Amino acid sequence: MDTYASQGSTVEKRPLERVGDLQRFLESVNFQRSRVRMSVEGFNHNRPEDEIESELINHFKSCGNLTRVEVPTDPVFESRAFVNFLGHKAKEKALQLDGSSIGDWKARVKYAPEEEEEEYQVAVRYERSLYTDLANDKRFFFGVAVWGYDTSLPVDVIESKLRAHFSSCGVITHVYVCPPDKSTNIYFSELQGEASALDLDGSQLDGFKITTVRVATATARTNPILAPGELKMVGYSVPAHYIEFAKEITKKLKDYMTEWRAKARREKVRALIRKQEVQGEGQGS
Repeated sequence: MDTYASQGSTVEKRPLERVGDLQRFLESVNFQRSRVRMSVEGFNHNRPEDEIESELINHFKSCGNLTRVEVPTDPVFESRAFVNFLGHKAKEKALQLDGSSIGDWKARVKYAPEEEEEEYQVAVRYERSLYTDLANDKRFFFGVAVWGYDTSLPVDVIESKLRAHFSSCGVITHVYVCPPDKSTNIYFSELQGEASALDLDGSQLDGFKITTVRVATATARTNPILAPGELKMVGYSVPAHYIEFAKEITKKLKDYMTEWRAKARREKVRALIRKQEVQGEGQGS
């Protein structure tokens, strides 16, 4: 069987064989599908957030497993609060509270799946584009994971020694030393470089016996290609360089969405100003 590594974790590429494994996998899928998000309007935004949050928790906690309440911090950008549940039945119970009184205000309750929100869709599209760029980056098409070397050395020394040890295999395109996993991923420009690196499994490096295995990539050679939005199923291993660049992608996504929200807010403010101007002109005529 093929073996491959994703960030230092080596496994055989095979379907789930144990009932427990399959059960846990199905439970994780059902967990994602059982999330329910409801929007609530009608409250006074000038009140303290914690008061509004407390009222919403007390009012909706009987609907099901309430996991989170989100109160808007910027009513110009988002006027709705969101109540999140786990469990399909929570949706129907929460909708029954539409028009009910919470203190001195009436709650307008709607089903509001996050997937239908423009902000969510923008974030998903941008994040997907970042990972698509990574998937198509030829630097990461061929590679091996290495461990067994002297991990007490500084990272730059480890990289230098491994580059020298594998230099005869071919052109090295990228090296990532991961101290927590005590492993290093080394990528090559050609398949032959990877094959030659695999042949060095069991070789000696400064008196240490090293192990090399093929690293998980985004290519069909080591992973099934996923369609846009397709769920990662059995037989798929997250490409190692996805994990390596995850923090960088998270930061890029955060920066992008911060800019997007600021732009969206400016547009909403301009729309409100135009609306007020039109109303003022109508009253004056």
